[in-house]
Amino acid sequence: MRMIILLVLLSVSAMAIAEEDGKQIFEARCAACHQLPEPAMLKPKQWRLVLMTMQKRMQQNGLAALSEEEFAQVLKYLTKQAGH
Repeated sequence: MRMIILLVLLSVSAMAIAEEDGKQIFEARCAACHQLPEPAMLKPKQWRLVLMTMQKRMQQNGLAALSEEEFAQVLKYLTKQAGH
């Protein structure tokens, strides 16, 4: 039983860290080029489209796009904060 509780606590902690990482990546990478949008202004599906568009724009401007992991973390952060 203690092992299960420990695993649950570690899982919750890891999810909180991943969300904080997504927020930090969003704030650092997106603010480098423009003012940050409010995460609640779009719905989850809209955020995915925006991030995909921004990936293309970064590449077109000679900037490094987000890695797959960074993309997933930012998307997770934004969709959790998104309007419904």
